[in-house]
Amino acid sequence: MRACFVVITLLVCGLARAAEHIDVRIEGLAEEELEENVRAYLSIVERSEEQEDDDEPLTERAVRNLHARASGEIRRALQPFGYYSPVIETRLEGEPGAWRATYVIDPGPPTRLTRVEIDVLGEAGELRVMEEALADIDLAPGGILRHRAYEQAKERLLDTAYDAGFLDARYERSEIRVLPHELRAEIWLILESRPRYYFGEVRIEQDILNADFVQRYVRIEPGEPFATDRLIDLQLALSDSDYFNSVDIEVRRSAADDFRVPVIVRTQPRKSQRYTAGGGYGTDTGPRISIGTEFRRINQRGHRFNSRLELSEIKNTLSAEYRVPIKRVATDRLSYFASLQEADIGDADSELGTLGASREDSWLGLRRQIYLRFDRENFSFGDAPGGSATLLYPGVNLAYTAADDPLFPRRGFSAAIDVHGGSQNALSETSFVQSTLGAKTVFPLGERGRLLLRGEIGATRADEFSMLPPSQRFFAGGDRSVRGYGYQELSPENAAGDDVGGQYFLAGSVEVDFLVRGNYGIAAFFDTGNAMSNLNADLASGVGVGFRYRSPVGMIRVDFAHPLDDPDRDFHLHISVGPDL
Repeated sequence: MRACFVVITLLVCGLARAAEHIDVRIEGLAEEELEENVRAYLSIVERSEEQEDDDEPLTERAVRNLHARASGEIRRALQPFGYYSPVIETRLEGEPGAWRATYVIDPGPPTRLTRVEIDVLGEAGELRVMEEALADIDLAPGGILRHRAYEQAKERLLDTAYDAGFLDARYERSEIRVLPHELRAEIWLILESRPRYYFGEVRIEQDILNADFVQRYVRIEPGEPFATDRLIDLQLALSDSDYFNSVDIEVRRSAADDFRVPVIVRTQPRKSQRYTAGGGYGTDTGPRISIGTEFRRINQRGHRFNSRLELSEIKNTLSAEYRVPIKRVATDRLSYFASLQEADIGDADSELGTLGASREDSWLGLRRQIYLRFDRENFSFGDAPGGSATLLYPGVNLAYTAADDPLFPRRGFSAAIDVHGGSQNALSETSFVQSTLGAKTVFPLGERGRLLLRGEIGATRADEFSMLPPSQRFFAGGDRSVRGYGYQELSPENAAGDDVGGQYFLAGSVEVDFLVRGNYGIAAFFDTGNAMSNLNADLASGVGVGFRYRSPVGMIRVDFAHPLDDPDRDFHLHISVGPDL
């Protein structure tokens, strides 16, 4: 008897263990979205996937119970997409250890909307943002009932009203009425906006900076219509200022007086000093290391000081800068700077000392920088005797960037122009003027691909170009110029064959990249350009392929490029990191 009991027990346990795998097949649904939702609803799919980590595998009885529940779960999974009358055929085949559950689904005709009433009552309905929100709603008579579209519309209207200051907005009626036997549905979304709220006092709580100075971050006047995006802008500005470790905003709606809402901004300070050290590698620079220090607030008016030492194979730089916030303190500043630099520029050895000042602010939707620099540069090309140059020159730089994502844009555009020059009558070695213009744009190609275009042009006019130091001449070639060529190897040459830099510069690039899996991708590109003594010179071109990794600090690029004007040359490796625009 005991032996029989043991045998039966072993058989039952064996059957239980064998029932671990269930092959679930769903057939008949043409839309991938429908099939994914059905799988998400099916308990038999969920329990089958859990078996790998489950110490108590499913028994045959449990599998049959799960299969019996499938029809009802499939019906519920199809309803959010407007299918209320599906025809479902279910089959459970196989044996313990090798079950196969098949569900053949005909979703049937969709339920269509026959009545759609969407309206915003009150002052909010007259706002442009609300009109835009209403226009974006994808619900109309004749369309298929989609519960997600209804929920999104409901949330969008209420959020838009709240963001515009209608903090008491409520739905007078929000309803879906479905008549499945008639294959039709009706929708009502009637939002009552109620009174609008306005900003009261906006107060920043902190004790590390002058109160009047910090209050200049607040660009909200009491009495302006309440808008959450204005508060988000304030929070970002204070966070980006680097004075504060945390910024929390409290909207004191319960304390509103005559619909004016006071706002309190609570902050926690950052440490007043920061020290940094880093390293990296780029094919243009080789190995590089840097150390730096920053004093975030020298005084209660938010003045800053930072210094930095950067060392690499081709350039060593020691720099310092003193910044003074002005005007719109979140973005505008005066800077006083100095630097010492040793660099290989083309085939020149350069030692450059710089003193200068600049003003950076916004102008006509652009970022504007007006600057004045004094340069003293000692240099020599190859074995030629060394020279020196002194330049004092003012300049202006204008820049514009618009992108859907600053680190990995799928659609965006950036452009920058710089113009500067000096006079021989005002401490410069020779009279000159130089201008550069660059633009980049990104377009989406499908869901995971992009087209990247880049163009740059530069020109110099000088009374005596030979008197200009290497830092004021153009060179081409390298990771961000013309790939397939070494860093700054494209340039006019002197009689000794040394790259001495040109008066003109031209470069362009066409690139396509595609994320193959997750953050990993591939790219193909064509680059062309050159640094020239005259505009009739030939352009050098290169083509190649590359690997891409979308990292938290921007795209990491590993490119293999081949120069087209010299088929016998090997591929050139280029490694670079950073944003695309």
